[in-house]
Amino acid sequence: MFRPLLGRVPPGHLWYLLRRMRNERPHRFAGQTRINTFFPPCPSPAFDRFCRAVIQRRRVPFSTYLAVTSRCPFRCAHCSLAGRRQAEWTREQALDLIAQIKALGTCTIGFTGGEPLLRDDLEELVAAAGPEMATIVFTTGLGLDDRRAEALARAGVTCVTVGIESDDPARHAAVRGEGSAIDDLRLSIGTERSGGSSQIENRKSRIDNSWHAARRAVESCRRAGVYAAISTIAARDKLLGGELERMHELGRQWGVGEFRVLAPVATGGWADRGQEMLTEDEVRALADFHVRTNRSGRLPAVACFAYLESAELFGCGAGYHHLFIDAAGEVCPCDLTPLSMGNALARPLAEIWAQMGELFDRPRRGCLMRELAGRITGPLPMPPEASRRLCDGCRDRTAQLPEGYRRLL
Repeated sequence: MFRPLLGRVPPGHLWYLLRRMRNERPHRFAGQTRINTFFPPCPSPAFDRFCRAVIQRRRVPFSTYLAVTSRCPFRCAHCSLAGRRQAEWTREQALDLIAQIKALGTCTIGFTGGEPLLRDDLEELVAAAGPEMATIVFTTGLGLDDRRAEALARAGVTCVTVGIESDDPARHAAVRGEGSAIDDLRLSIGTERSGGSSQIENRKSRIDNSWHAARRAVESCRRAGVYAAISTIAARDKLLGGELERMHELGRQWGVGEFRVLAPVATGGWADRGQEMLTEDEVRALADFHVRTNRSGRLPAVACFAYLESAELFGCGAGYHHLFIDAAGEVCPCDLTPLSMGNALARPLAEIWAQMGELFDRPRRGCLMRELAGRITGPLPMPPEASRRLCDGCRDRTAQLPEGYRRLL
């Protein structure tokens, strides 16, 4: 898979990557090898582009995530876009921006929101990105039926990632903001005792709705031949209560290729909830879940960013190898860091990216947003001048590189 890098990068770097592959679960899908959505599938034009960027040691956004709309039917407490201005790209604006993203050298583009499936032209945007860029659609699954999955397949989508907040439908519904599932269950018990079975079923249907919509979305992807993944936020109770293991088993039953796990970050709706962030020991436990589960050989492959973006591997690539653009055009280092570096509706994206290089000239060993938690104030995202001052104040040019880069840069 990494044969194009032979003789083109330092042997120590390649050997380091190959040894780390023991902690992954490569698998085949539709004639391609997939490690996880951190990398494009191989072979593909997107993977070739990725290898060229590595060989040239270029600062390019390996991944760019684009919020194509801020519309969403749910109100998740942890939503990273909470507090931002409601907006949506026009078709022409979105197509132009995708061309600019491609010109930067991006290898993987993620279409997010809001709920991207609320756009009728999503398939056109996906088609415009490929084949030079791998394409990921991040969705709640609502509205992703067989017809839509087949349309995404024709557009050439690389992966559809469906968010799942729990293996329990009621807990999932509560996180999605569909009402208090606990209260619903209590009411159901009280109603059951009074003989109101129809009310019980109505409440149960509402609780289960978004969870089963997610399950049906995965099933539709499988029928259409689309690679599907599930993702979740590894809240403390999930990590400590064994729920991640149960969700991995759920992913196996549903037939997905990847279980993508993100650590909680004090941003968006959780900006004032620093207590939700995992301790260093808990982050290590999450990384251990990645390694332990992948080494077991069981699918789906696990992609825990607590491991992939740790100091022992690739670190934090915000603003260096990753970029986020919200639905109002604000360009940010990542989707969890509400710091605007400029607006893509007002300035060329290449110009904004080049200017960001003055602040983000190397990958970091730790998460940028963990470092800045509690220091970002006012309307979100922070305006460019204030964002640059904040980032300039937290730079450390003497800091060591993440281990995955130390032998390369």
